[in-house]
Amino acid sequence: MRKIIEKVNSLLKKEKGTIRKDPGGKIKVCLLYPNIYRIGIGNLGFQTVYRLFNERKDVVCERGFLPSEEDLKEYENKALFSYESKIPLYEFDIIAFSLSFENDYPNIIKILQLSKIPTLRAERKSFHPLVIAGGVACFSNPEPFSEIFDVIFIGESEALIHVFLDKYVSIKNSSYEKDFKDNLKRELIKLEGFYIPEAYEELTDSTGKIYERKILWSNAPTKIKKVYCKDFHDKFSFSQIITDASIFSNMYLVETMRGCPFRCRFCLIGYVYNPVRKASIEKLKIKLNDFDDSQKKTIGLIAPSISVYEEIGDLIKKENIELSFTSLRADELTMRIIDNFPKRRTITLAPEAGSERLRRVLKKGISEEGFLRIVEKIEKKGIENLKLYFMIGLPLEREEDIDEIVKFIKKLRTIFSRKIIASISIFVPKPHTPFQWHRMDDFDVVREKLKKLKRDSLKIKGVNLLHEVPKYAYMEGYFSRGNRSALSVIKRVSDGENFGKILEEVESQLYSQRNYQDILPWDFIEHEGITKELLWKEYKKALSFFD
Repeated sequence: MRKIIEKVNSLLKKEKGTIRKDPGGKIKVCLLYPNIYRIGIGNLGFQTVYRLFNERKDVVCERGFLPSEEDLKEYENKALFSYESKIPLYEFDIIAFSLSFENDYPNIIKILQLSKIPTLRAERKSFHPLVIAGGVACFSNPEPFSEIFDVIFIGESEALIHVFLDKYVSIKNSSYEKDFKDNLKRELIKLEGFYIPEAYEELTDSTGKIYERKILWSNAPTKIKKVYCKDFHDKFSFSQIITDASIFSNMYLVETMRGCPFRCRFCLIGYVYNPVRKASIEKLKIKLNDFDDSQKKTIGLIAPSISVYEEIGDLIKKENIELSFTSLRADELTMRIIDNFPKRRTITLAPEAGSERLRRVLKKGISEEGFLRIVEKIEKKGIENLKLYFMIGLPLEREEDIDEIVKFIKKLRTIFSRKIIASISIFVPKPHTPFQWHRMDDFDVVREKLKKLKRDSLKIKGVNLLHEVPKYAYMEGYFSRGNRSALSVIKRVSDGENFGKILEEVESQLYSQRNYQDILPWDFIEHEGITKELLWKEYKKALSFFD
């Protein structure tokens, strides 16, 4: 165990911005990211929650992560501990998971097992920590992991954490230990944005299809409204901790915008982060001016569609700092922003599809001509690398659409003289999007499409084609739209079973076309301005591009 402690201490020494507090007399929270440190510490949502918990004088929030494969054997007879104080997780008052990605779900179980904490809520006693969860996965579809947690946050942390802690303190001071958890949950369920899974039961038929969502507690609401941060203008997120051990090495991340006005039909962000909000340009300037230039670190401006924020051009003129953006939308405003770019190594664009027809299906709204003009501008700026994002297995995709991806890259190759990196992902239908009803493409068909893309792209000089492992896309697809029965598969994967071998068992859920009348596992969550009727209307519009 000394080896693990030394490794953790080495990581902590590299951090700038770590919060250290005396735990005496405080509510002890351990915030967990269900993946290894390098990935977790680079997650802006995780860092924001860490700061929000620690803003409270009555709370000390420490952190924990999934150990690496090589470190797991060190925990055979020891419990997982927090990074800051090395306290075993089972000694904390609250265990809080930050959940963003479906394929991390099996790691929730691994972490709880390593912590000597029973996985299922029903198996835990009054002396065990309260186990809670938040993050975009929670207000997308929490049902696959709902039987693990006592409380699930349906909404953004800025609007919920202090409400939760105020109620926690109030109920703690007025309850016996054996009654505390139940009393707390029965109070939280009265408030917007808190989901208490044990207050509901999911009834399914022999095919696994939900036919009723049964309310077990008399005061449990039928619908839960997602709560959002109304004053994001002033409360935008930024990195609390900077380290070279992060996946975003030495990068200071700043969230400039939440939500996306374009609402591409496949994309979760445009729907679950509604309404679209922008950070105050003046406060952004202050935040970036406070950044220590002498460190020569990178600033990453985070936004789904940064090119709709016209004032952003003022921010990218900061000297001696390389700015890193999420992908740019190929439109007129992007053209103007590129003019102000400092020298950069890589720019990312996301055509998503090779053909105009398929981009219309996706509601991408950018023409091929528009992309070509953007790339011409990028070439003139001397950018070293152009990265492109495409998807395959899309709704209404035809065989010729795969050929169109290659043709599109060839056209860009004639304009851009340096390295092109084409990244191919597999379409996964997401809850609360117009494609939530659509099936995934057949696994074997998708593999053949990938083989064809790899073969054809090799003929284009200076192009490097990358793609995700198909079985992980299908695991994501299964968990993304799963109901409570998905927990058994999460457990199997956590125990080391290969999802590729489970795939055949769950094909019916992946390949079934869902209908408007179906009860979807996440139907109980309401997002601001997004109704099932609106999503269905958008879905039908997409299908109209079939011919």
